[in-house]
Parts: sequence; structure tokens; C-alpha cells
Amino acid sequence: MRALVVLVHYFSPEANPRHTSVDESRRENRTRAIETVIEGYRGAFGPASKLRFSDRTLDVGPAAVDLDIRVLTVPGCSLVSDDFRRRFGVNQTVCEPANPRHLGFFAYRVFAKFAQDYDWFLFSEDDLLVRDPLMFDKLAWFNATFGEGRVLSPNRLEWNPKAAFLKTYVDGDISGQTFKRLTQGLPDEDLLKARPLSSELTFQRARNPHAGYFAITKTQLAHWMAQPHWLMEDVSFVSPLESAATLGLTKTFSVYKPLAPASFLEVEHLDDRFSKLGWPRHQAAPTTSSDA
Repeated sequence: MRALVVLVHYFSPEANPRHTSVDESRRENRTRAIETVIEGYRGAFGPASKLRFSDRTLDVGPAAVDLDIRVLTVPGCSLVSDDFRRRFGVNQTVCEPANPRHLGFFAYRVFAKFAQDYDWFLFSEDDLLVRDPLMFDKLAWFNATFGEGRVLSPNRLEWNPKAAFLKTYVDGDISGQTFKRLTQGLPDEDLLKARPLSSELTFQRARNPHAGYFAITKTQLAHWMAQPHWLMEDVSFVSPLESAATLGLTKTFSVYKPLAPASFLEVEHLDDRFSKLGWPRHQAAPTTSSDA
């Protein structure tokens, strides 16, 4: 199996930064984040060695997935060194969008160029870490079970020992009006359920389809490329950053996320900007009951 991962990567300091990708004080953090993401892919899906104590040698197993990792960036705005790219077998694609915040839309041009060469196509912001070596198996199972008109998106989390809770899912529900606007063109079931193992799994039509990340098959990509909105730079969902990662996907497929358990498919956001907000715990409205 062959997979293409496009990491949308940009770092260029600005005055009064609103995002970490333009914050000079976060340069070291951002460098380590994208390196960790690349190492994560190679560790989860690449070849691994096993110690042989009998003769003090290593057994080396094959890669689980033939993975092509490409860093998509703007001239002079990459934190990934040439030495690091050579060490981990990473390619780099440089483009020049009129507005660098539209960089994510150029990932689709890369997909189109290699549309016949891979089985899976992955879009990812540059700070999303995959730890799950069964990710492709889970995605393939979901497609086989529920059809390729649907896409399973991961729940994005932050792991923050300084927060009130160590693990925080950061893509909370959007407004009902926005959800309706995003999904009205593709009506579908609200909940999907299956029992592949000992317990039932539940997937919900994503109340917030954004994760900064998605994975689609060659067949799904071909379907998307045939749509009139293919390569359309519609920025009407939050901002160009979120729109590039999410809006075209929701126009083409029914997007679901794991509901129970939410951990069935996850990506880790290597940042703490959401989990450190310190919001109070939600207090559910009390229920009333009457005695019989």
C-alpha cells in the first residue's frame, strides 16, 4: 500500500502574531513539532528493528506502509533542514500563493499531480502527530463498512500536563446554523454504529468537521476531482487556514468522527493554545423526576 502525506508547513514571524506559525518566540517549538510529526510517521509505519540477543544483531522488518512524506511550503518559510529531510526521506514542494494563508489549497494540486500513484492521500497541518500504527486499517475498515461517500476524520487532542485535564479534545461543536450550512448539501445519517470487536463503536456526523487533517482513498480523490468545486479556494469556513483543510471535504463527503469511544481515531495537536484556556467545567442542567 502506498500513501502520500502532504504536510502544510509555514513559518514566518510577524509583529503582533495571532498564530504560532508567525510567532518568533515559538520558532524552536515549531521546528520540533514538525520534526516530531515526521518522526511519528516513520516510527508508526516505517521499518522497525528488533534486538537479537543470541548473536547481538538486529532483525529489521519491512515498512507497514510505503509512505511518501512531502512538506508543502513557501520559499524561505520552512523550518525543516535539508539534513533532517535527507535523514527521514522527506520531499519538499515549494509554491508561491498570493497569500501564504492560502497555502493549504495548494496541497490539492499536489494530490492531483500524483492522483494515480497512491492508494491514500493525507492532508495535514504541520503540528499534528499520528501515533496509531493501525490508522490505515481503521480507515479502510470504516470505508468498507459505511461506504466511500463518507470520510472518517480524527478527533484532535492536546496532551497538556499543566492543564486541568491531561487530555483535551479541542475541536468543539460549531453552531447549529453553521453545521446545517455545511451539511445541507449532503444529507446523511447522524449516527453510524458497528461492532467489529467486543463492543459497539459509534460515529457521529461531525459537529465540527475541522481537524486540520484528513485521509482519503484514490477512489475518493477521483470523485472529488470530478466536482465543480475542485480547486476552488472558498475561504468561508472560519478563515483560509480552516477552509483549506475542511471546506472542500465537507462539500464532497459526509464527514464523521468517532463518538464512542472518541479515542478510536485521534491526532495530537503539538501545541497547548486550546487546552490552556482554562475554561470551567460545563455543568449539565439538572434533570427532574417524579415519584410514581
